[in-house]
Amino acid sequence: MFLLPILTVLLFGLSFLSGMLGLGVAFIAVPVLGLFGFDLKDVIQPWTLLLNGLTAISGAIAFWRAGMIDWRSALPLVIIATIGAPVGVWLLQYASTGLVWWLYVAVLVFLAIRMLLPKGTTTEDLASITDGSRVRAGAAAGPISVFAGFLGVGPGFLLMPTLTLVGYSARLAAATNSVAVTLPSFSAFVSHLATARFDWTTVIVTSIAAVVGAWLGARFTAGKVKSTTLSRIFAIALVALALQRAWILLS
Repeated sequence: MFLLPILTVLLFGLSFLSGMLGLGVAFIAVPVLGLFGFDLKDVIQPWTLLLNGLTAISGAIAFWRAGMIDWRSALPLVIIATIGAPVGVWLLQYASTGLVWWLYVAVLVFLAIRMLLPKGTTTEDLASITDGSRVRAGAAAGPISVFAGFLGVGPGFLLMPTLTLVGYSARLAAATNSVAVTLPSFSAFVSHLATARFDWTTVIVTSIAAVVGAWLGARFTAGKVKSTTLSRIFAIALVALALQRAWILLS
């Protein structure tokens, strides 16, 4: 009886955070929903992939209105990641749930470290982004989308730090990433539909809350958050999620 209101408020808050980072909500919602005992492959992954696409669209609209999206990178990334994500979903049938969770923990720790390490030159000016940076981001998008589809979280949590590594500021990476993760999330979601098992009322209500939360989070980043602060927030969130999931796996 009280589960739906709890999930609605929780996913609103998580979506606000993911909207700030230019991500769909799946990367943070997957381990949190795991605390409620939902099945990973047939409930959590399809549910969060749908939320991922919806929250990414919501955040992208806010970033687009602020003029922060590098469309020359975002559109190729959408195409590459949309093709790769279902491949990862297909590979999932050959892996155990425990292996998937440990891979998730390892990736979270790696990304947190990368976000905290000093970076080379980054830019807050879209006009200063080079074609070389765009090519490197596109080359990384293929394997990233396959791995993300395998994990069931959408490619955003991997693409965002990748964009910062090739020269984007955290704010511009978040904005561009919000576009890049939309269609891949939906393509991976469709791949799960044949085996998905969840309550559609819960999915619809939490989706509405998540969309609103992501839009507000993206607006907050566009107007008030510095790139350095955004990188630190992202890294702290990743470490917290990794520790939480590792504790559960070891207990």
